[in-house]
Amino acid sequence: MTQQQPAKSSPPATTRRVALGKLLAVGGAVFIPAWNETIEAADSITCVPTTPTVTEGPYWVDEKLFRSDIRTDPSNGSVRQGVLLKVVINVQNLSSSGCTPLAGAYVDIWHCDAKGIYSDEPTYNPGGGTGSVNTVGQKFLRGYQISDENGRVEFTSVYPGWYTGRTIHIHLRVRTYNGSTVLSNFVSQIFFSEEINDLVMAQSAYTRTSARNTTNANDNIYRVTNQERMMSTTTGSVSEGYTSAITVGAAFQTPTTSAPAISNGGVVNAVSGASSIAAGSWVSIYGSNLAAAARALQASDLSGNSLPTSLGGTSVQINGKAAFLQYVSPTQINVLAPDDASVGSVNVTVANANGTSNAATANLQAFSPALSVLSGYVRALRAADSAIVNGTGTAETGYKVTAAVGPGEVISLFGTGFGPTSSSIAAGQNFNGAYPTNNPVTVSIGGQPATVLWAGLIGPGLYQINVTVPASLSDGDHSVIATVGSVSSSSSAVVKVLASAKLASFFHRGRSVVAAARRGPAKLPTRHFAWMQHVLHSTQTGAFEVPTGCLVQLA
Repeated sequence: MTQQQPAKSSPPATTRRVALGKLLAVGGAVFIPAWNETIEAADSITCVPTTPTVTEGPYWVDEKLFRSDIRTDPSNGSVRQGVLLKVVINVQNLSSSGCTPLAGAYVDIWHCDAKGIYSDEPTYNPGGGTGSVNTVGQKFLRGYQISDENGRVEFTSVYPGWYTGRTIHIHLRVRTYNGSTVLSNFVSQIFFSEEINDLVMAQSAYTRTSARNTTNANDNIYRVTNQERMMSTTTGSVSEGYTSAITVGAAFQTPTTSAPAISNGGVVNAVSGASSIAAGSWVSIYGSNLAAAARALQASDLSGNSLPTSLGGTSVQINGKAAFLQYVSPTQINVLAPDDASVGSVNVTVANANGTSNAATANLQAFSPALSVLSGYVRALRAADSAIVNGTGTAETGYKVTAAVGPGEVISLFGTGFGPTSSSIAAGQNFNGAYPTNNPVTVSIGGQPATVLWAGLIGPGLYQINVTVPASLSDGDHSVIATVGSVSSSSSAVVKVLASAKLASFFHRGRSVVAAARRGPAKLPTRHFAWMQHVLHSTQTGAFEVPTGCLVQLA
């Protein structure tokens, strides 16, 4: 089926909140967001008092895991269970003259799971009937992020449990570097109100054979001067999850050099945050001094019919080839990887007016499949009524939204990194049409095979997969995994399935939906959806907010 070309449009006007996930429709092309960042324009900030420095404790391991969703164990993809928790940390650099947001800092967090268990630790007993555990080699509930221009990082985790002798807490470390030299190394902890602690500990995932013996009131680490500076502000609910926010203030040393620097592990799949990348897929690069200022792609930046290889004075080389830029900022760059038949370890560099960065290592593979998700749920379109399936039912002004899809219904998934297609379109080129993947794409939902009706490239680096949800799935959240070339997407993406959702749209189109899906994609003829700005990935990495209708939709 021929893909209709959307009307040309100018980039949306810049507002106070500028989402990296902004899509820009130019000449029929769709440009792709970063996986886990939303940049807010810097505002005047209120300086906070100094946050206490406290012990790192016995369970610190410098895993160097660059990721924002820390729930999974990278060794096997398993997800730690518990009440969902989003952790928002703002870091201020305090001085005698005031304070400034600390950009480019490495912010680590680590904490125990619902049963009081830390990862990557030799045999020990957390208490509460857990017994002795050994988690050596596991890396759940650990990770770091690089603070953005506003000193902000976000993590998705689960609410921590407790272990003998300690109240409920999260460990925090903030480091600044000059190259590989550590300039500042600040360690503290994050605490929660006992009212919320009690609500969470009453949930089944946190059940122990004995009650916790330490609260904030008698915790030796919390009982310090200015302890309130370690208390987070937490909102939400047990059922929907919590968001805990804290502002950390301390005096940090910062590097005097202005040359760009790519962070260790700072080249990742832009959709999933995975360490592998693929030719023609979307990639995010993290570091410091990467660009002079935040700058998003505009229509005037296009070079002929191609995305630019330089934006705001910044350029990127992947394996010696120029990448195509969609967004640059001092701490993050989004690029489309160039065509390259190589596989294995390759060098990535960033260049700007201040010089060329260190050569960071990236793992270039033929496939690096990743599905668009927000708040842990795949961003999908339901074929029967063109509704956005977002897992939560949260309203998106101007669009029909559903939290769930019914068993047996057809949906479209979106992502990047699914490999070569039937076209010879060069990476970075705008194009009309839709091109099937050369390699078969399979999808499982809830562990059951889902029939793939069509899979292919619909825009630069952007793929659409039309699938039928298995009819036998029960109500609930089910993992969605897409596989191509024996490489699978993350197992943490889920879709909400409810039988009642199918009843709402079952008679809308009937079997013609499946027939249309088998023919491939087609542009929505009645309107061109605008990009919907959103609250940055409130519960999970992968805020690849594609399918709001700006993309390809079933006929």
